[in-house]
Parts: sequence; C-alpha cells; structure tokens
Amino acid sequence: MIALYLLAAIAVIGFAADRLFFYPRRRQSDIISQAFPDEWRKQLERDMVHYTRLPQDLRKKLEDGVLLLLDRVSFYGCNGVEVTDAMKRLIAAHGALLTCGMRTGYDSGIRTILVYPDGYRAPSHTAEGMVHTTTSDARLGESWGDGRVVLAWSTLKQEAADPQATSNLAIHEFAHQLDTLDGQADGAPPLSSGEQARNWEAVFSESWERLKAAPTNPHNVLDPYGATNPAEFFAVATEAFFQSPQALQTHEPHLYDCLKGFYQLSPAEWGKQT
Repeated sequence: MIALYLLAAIAVIGFAADRLFFYPRRRQSDIISQAFPDEWRKQLERDMVHYTRLPQDLRKKLEDGVLLLLDRVSFYGCNGVEVTDAMKRLIAAHGALLTCGMRTGYDSGIRTILVYPDGYRAPSHTAEGMVHTTTSDARLGESWGDGRVVLAWSTLKQEAADPQATSNLAIHEFAHQLDTLDGQADGAPPLSSGEQARNWEAVFSESWERLKAAPTNPHNVLDPYGATNPAEFFAVATEAFFQSPQALQTHEPHLYDCLKGFYQLSPAEWGKQT
C-alpha cells in the first residue's frame, strides 16, 4: 500500500514538473518551428522600419518572438477599434524587437494589449504598479505591472513606419513591461549579475541627474519626459537606444553600453548598414 502511495506521489510530482517546466518549453519549441509566412514578412518590411534594419539572424529571432507573443497575448479593441491580425503582428513585432537579442522564449511579461484608435482619456489617479506616458488624463499609452499594455494605434502605426521618428510609443510601453518583471517600476529591469546592477545604478543615476538638471536643453538625446522618474527614464532611454542609437552612443556612451549589455543588441551597428 505504501508503495502505491509512493508511486502515486511520484506520478503527481512528475505531472506537475512536466506542466511547469517541460510543457512550456515544448510548446515554445513547437511554435517557433512554424514557418513565418511570407505575407507577414512583407507586411513588416512595409510597415516597420526597425524590421528592415535588422541583420538577418536577428530578423529570424524577431519572427520567433512574434509567433510566441501572438500565441500568448490577448488583444482587445477599445472605442470602436477592431483589432485585425495585421495590427496584432505589427504590435507584437515591437515587443519581440526588445527581446530578440535575449535567449529564445524570453518572457517579457506582456499578457494583454488594449488598442485605442488614437489618444484617449483615462482617470487621472495612478494605481500601484502602473506607469504611463503622460501626467494628465489625456494619454497615448499605459503599462501595468500585471502584464497589461494600452496603446494608441494611430501613433504606433505612424511611428513604426517613419524612418525619422525619434519617439516610439510601443517601444516605450514595452520597456515598462521589462522594468516591472521584478515587481517594481523603478528603472532597473532584472539584471544578470550584481556587477551589472551596480554599474547600471551608477550610470543611470548619473544620466538621469544630467537630464533633470537641464531637461529642455535642445541638444539632449533623451526626451525631457525621462526626467519624471526612474521608470520613465528607462523607457525614454530605451526609445533613444532604438530610435537614435548613433546619437545616444555619441552623447551618452556609458548609457548606451548599459542598454547594449541588457538587450544584447547594438542598434548603432544596424544604422551603419542602411
């Protein structure tokens, strides 16, 4: 009888281990083994500047990330928006862009995306775990610590296709998601080592203080909104890392190197190829 109980316990533990550890890995492997349709690739070439700039090996990783996000994320239209498959792909591609240098299957934390047609109005109070792009109740996007992201489609679409854009709503809000993976929106996403964390704190603090001291300096590479708090500084710095990488590397080289180490990407090199 004891042997039967022991076998049953082992079976339960084995099933639980499979569901928690092995099944997710098998599912991820199955998803990224699927062919990325040519129609999707043509859409990203047409609608997403960053996709056209990526080296071929990173394009493949971005495509894998798109497949994984589309499998995991729920999309909801707001204020009359019907979220099409093409819209889902373009949004997912920005989430996958941020993680395409990381290990396959890296979980950015995104679970739900709400899409508005354009700017929207929301309650002006701030709930714990939420960061957003403006301080008023007129907004273009928000990011919540439970994996929810809110995006204004008109802005996202325009910025995605504009090679001269210095801002990117999707990148900004998805950066907030990475920041909150450790449970706090504090400008420091989960880092790989104590040494990296100490260097991050020193570099980011110094850059943030410079921005706060002269937020309206016309020579700033970073959007003045980054002076609001450390969480917004990280999101703004991430925007500059992808949108103006050569300028960030020139004017904030230590900040660029920190972001390069975290994202395992070097967008300044992509720009030299175009």
